[in-house]
Amino acid sequence: MKLKIPFVAAAVYLGLVAVGHLLAPVEMSAGIVPADASPGMVGFLRHYAALFVGMAAVNWLARNAEPSVARRAIVVADMMAFGLAALLDVVAVARGAGLSGLVPASINLVIAAMFATGRGAMLTTPGADRS
Repeated sequence: MKLKIPFVAAAVYLGLVAVGHLLAPVEMSAGIVPADASPGMVGFLRHYAALFVGMAAVNWLARNAEPSVARRAIVVADMMAFGLAALLDVVAVARGAGLSGLVPASINLVIAAMFATGRGAMLTTPGADRS
């Protein structure tokens, strides 16, 4: 798989999640935060948007990057972040967070798998790096 596809998918998904955290932080908490949350809590929840915007920007800028140690580091970080996010979403659902948590879990798992597929090709083929 070409790495451009997962980079773009990650950037778009993370960008949408960032907008969601900016505009509707309580709703993005999937019912964990009460609807009448304090303004301080709502402000705190909006801080997550900054992380998602930063990750979206890194992935968007990496989409056309030439093979390099830095690009490989981004791929490994994405595999770890999306894989862990998928696992944590499944654990949250298992502990009663609601079945709607399986939607982001599925998206995170698919993106992690896309990066893992591209990364696996780089590890198993000497000198190979898929762009």
